[in-house]
Amino acid sequence: MELMTTVLVCGATTLVLYALYGAIWRLYLSPIANFPGSKAAAVTFWYEFYYDVVKGGAYVYEIERMHERYGPIIRINPYELHINDIDLEFMSKLYPSVGIDVDKFWWSAGMFGNVEMTFGTIPHHLHKMRRAAFAKFLSPAYIRKLEPVLQELVNILIQKIEEGIESGKEVNLVHAFSALTQDVITEYCFSFSRNCLQKEDFSPHWYNCIKQFPWLLPMLNKLPNWWVKRTDDAVWLIRQQEAEYLAQTRAVMSGGDADKTSHVTIFHEILDEPSLPPAEKTEMRMKAEATSIVGAGTLTSAHMLSLTSYFILSNPDVLKRLVAELETAMPNAASSPSQQVFESLPYLNAVINEGFRLSYGSMHRLSRSHPHDALQYHNWNIPPGTPVGYSAYMLHRNPEIFPDPENFDPERWLNLDAAERQRLRAHLNNFGRGTRQCVGMRLAYAELYLTLGYVFRRLGNRLQLHDTKYERDIKFVQDYFIPAPSRQSRGVRVVEKKSKSQH
Repeated sequence: MELMTTVLVCGATTLVLYALYGAIWRLYLSPIANFPGSKAAAVTFWYEFYYDVVKGGAYVYEIERMHERYGPIIRINPYELHINDIDLEFMSKLYPSVGIDVDKFWWSAGMFGNVEMTFGTIPHHLHKMRRAAFAKFLSPAYIRKLEPVLQELVNILIQKIEEGIESGKEVNLVHAFSALTQDVITEYCFSFSRNCLQKEDFSPHWYNCIKQFPWLLPMLNKLPNWWVKRTDDAVWLIRQQEAEYLAQTRAVMSGGDADKTSHVTIFHEILDEPSLPPAEKTEMRMKAEATSIVGAGTLTSAHMLSLTSYFILSNPDVLKRLVAELETAMPNAASSPSQQVFESLPYLNAVINEGFRLSYGSMHRLSRSHPHDALQYHNWNIPPGTPVGYSAYMLHRNPEIFPDPENFDPERWLNLDAAERQRLRAHLNNFGRGTRQCVGMRLAYAELYLTLGYVFRRLGNRLQLHDTKYERDIKFVQDYFIPAPSRQSRGVRVVEKKSKSQH
């Protein structure tokens, strides 16, 4: 008994001493020990856990408060630094476009539960190899070739919204745009669609199942199918989704009659890439890529479209000016012009830029580390291998660049010369930047131009908001990598605008 007690005491003492040594090392001996910030955040990841898990996606707001107290560069966990300023020169060094190795922070990569996908890849050279295999598939040339697919889906969206409002129903634009963006990304990339646009109320359960589990997938993937099917519909839908990707991957890999795709897909591009070794062309890696692409391609664009539509419909002057410009550019409302028709419209571009600014893309910080090189940030020397990040949430709301930042104001993008407009746009970080900039950026632009152009040309004077409140339904209050409104949000709901004779 005495021996057992002695062993337990010694073991507990060892653990305490080890923890104490770790805390002392992180506080006083770490390569970034001299950087300002909360000592609690410097010692342990539990500080971040408290704000993001217990308080629900709130660490970005705590980081913002730490910047107010400690300055533009702070330490936010035992290994990572965060910056909040408008220094574009340093930003271009942190996120270089070519020529320098830039790794992803393992802590950031881990939140997606899979480092097999390109988005979650940590080392620079592996990421570069994986991305190059399918980057051309999302190039402007490919998008122009498949633009009729996008036009057809946007036309279906408008038809379904019209049917809804003409029958006296309220239409939730969050669900409508989520159905559109999911159908676009799955049809474009995989020649396969769940036809969410054709389903009742735009099949909102698919939107919810993608949104609900940003960080729990590693644990959920270990649960058996029979248990998941009986206990959790959302997780079971994710399982079904992944099974679809796996089946299609196997069909493409088999070739011949098994491959039912109607056009070249992202799977064909990856599997036909000669520079990729066989280990990069496995079924499970293809499934991981598919899951990543659908999640990113659905939620970010849907959020941007929903938020921007809310602001357009809640500002009569913005709506009137936008519709007038679209009527001039698109005289026949029933036509389906190409993306190029909308690209040169000043006011539509101003609305889109303001939508980008307030939707953020990713609300979460985008951390990068330079494994071989130190970085100089003003008087601070950042050691090699140190993860450093910016948050679009803070960049886009910086009053030095965007006065009155909470206000949706397309006018701030107008009457500027080309250089000044480009300088202003350089502070938007919706798609990230550098070698890891979002590979689907051009596809997203095509979606946004066609959707906002068609929807507000045809329905702009017919839609009005219904029981939609900014604080409850729109304002982003949670950072789940993708920004999220309150749990009480009912979405962006619209009905048919009543004529004056109906009042």
